[in-house]
Amino acid sequence: MIGAFLGGAVKSLLPRRDGLDRSEIVRSVPAPSRRLLRAYAAWSNAPAGRYDETLPPHFVAARIALPVISALTARSPYPLLGVLNQGIHLALHQPVPADAPLTVRGRLVDASDDGYRARIHSALSVGTRDVPLAVEIDAYAAVVLQRRPGAAAASRGPAGFETVARWQPTADEGRKFFYLTGDFNPIHTWPAFARRTRFGGCIMHGFGGFAQAFEAIRSAGYDVADIDVRFVRPLPLPGPQLLIQVGTTADPAGRRALRLADASDRVYHAGSFLPRVPRQS
Repeated sequence: MIGAFLGGAVKSLLPRRDGLDRSEIVRSVPAPSRRLLRAYAAWSNAPAGRYDETLPPHFVAARIALPVISALTARSPYPLLGVLNQGIHLALHQPVPADAPLTVRGRLVDASDDGYRARIHSALSVGTRDVPLAVEIDAYAAVVLQRRPGAAAASRGPAGFETVARWQPTADEGRKFFYLTGDFNPIHTWPAFARRTRFGGCIMHGFGGFAQAFEAIRSAGYDVADIDVRFVRPLPLPGPQLLIQVGTTADPAGRRALRLADASDRVYHAGSFLPRVPRQS
């Protein structure tokens, strides 16, 4: 991950290239250690035993797939020192075995901008020899090129949510997530650097908040088949107490809204998920 970050930083200083490299990246990844998996599951508030035999889907994204996502993002022609994850979509086809080597396949789908913000979209799949297509991932990142005149603040979420869990990230939450996943970016881990950015301090990894929300949904009785989340606004560290909320009703397609918001109704993550089966009692 550090190599991918530094490689992207070097490419940011070079002249832009015409065209995008859309060739597929394929990497083999060994099964994670049980010690790491237990530590990560505990950090994400998963109950003991939930992932004895399988990998958390958000771990697959944040630890297994993210080095490939970073390598794909580095193919874009934008200054990657300012890149931030903007969202994640997971289609969960089958559980990922915890003790088998994994294969990650990824390609850069798009990297384009409107003059103010660049958006980078990567598509990946993760599987094993026996489960070749376990998880499909769409990862979205953004680079702010210049401030948009009159840009409006993110809107507040609508009514109709129930709170299923609470989470309050501490000042060193970004460093913890880095240790668990390898997701190195000084905006999350290095206060001296982060204070000199437009955020004025460290912010939480988007994938970290996503992991907390996913496990809260699971613990509320939902078995997730498909989940799509946008990282609406940066979450400062230390953070406020956050409410992990699920829509009280499903839409016609059976999806339920979800969000991560504070007591003032400021929304940090927003999206929806499709339960595999009706909510468990």
